[in-house]
Amino acid sequence: MSEARGELATKWLSQALGLKEDASPFPWQMALLDDLTDGRLWTALDLPTGLGKTSVLAIWLVARALGAPLPRRIAYIVDRRAVVDQATDVAMSLRAFVEQTPDVAARLGISNRLLSVSTLRGQFVDNREWLDDPAAPAIVVGTVDMIGSRLLFEGYGVSRKMRPYHAGLLGSDTLAVLDEAHLVLPFERMLEDIASKTELGPQDEALRKLVPPFKTLSLSATGRRGHKGKAFG
Repeated sequence: MSEARGELATKWLSQALGLKEDASPFPWQMALLDDLTDGRLWTALDLPTGLGKTSVLAIWLVARALGAPLPRRIAYIVDRRAVVDQATDVAMSLRAFVEQTPDVAARLGISNRLLSVSTLRGQFVDNREWLDDPAAPAIVVGTVDMIGSRLLFEGYGVSRKMRPYHAGLLGSDTLAVLDEAHLVLPFERMLEDIASKTELGPQDEALRKLVPPFKTLSLSATGRRGHKGKAFG
């Protein structure tokens, strides 16, 4: 990353994280941003508790604004409603950051609209912002049940006619970030299968190149060694 680009990345990430002027992002946050901006996407993130793993949302957003070849949607998935609500608060702060930073909004292609933020969890109505414009970046925060059922064409509370749309948008051009992945190993394996098995997508090679890929990033603080693929730690 060039020096000028690095300064811009640090500035935007600091603002996205809501840091004070005399504070700076954690070294791991800048290292991960550098990797994503350069097109290196990890499959797992292994960090101790308390280092702010929800900042992955901000890192993805800033990397996209810097031109990184990342999925345009990010789905932050966790199996606890309280954490879903916390992650939604983080997502809403990122919406405010984009609104207050015209250069970032322009880079994201949403100068005339707000960043789409939607929450999918029980007893919470989906505002469907993430469905409004498939070409626009969006943050979706949800539980394992709500995200998983949609990926399997059986979305809870979704009409039969709309289920393929939900599955299609979540199953392509999306980075699925699974928090506390060690607690939901079967679901983690399902996400990995969706991302890696070609039989779950278009069978024609030409069509396969047209469909933006589904990517996964597992978050954990357990020091796991059994995860498939590379882990950032």
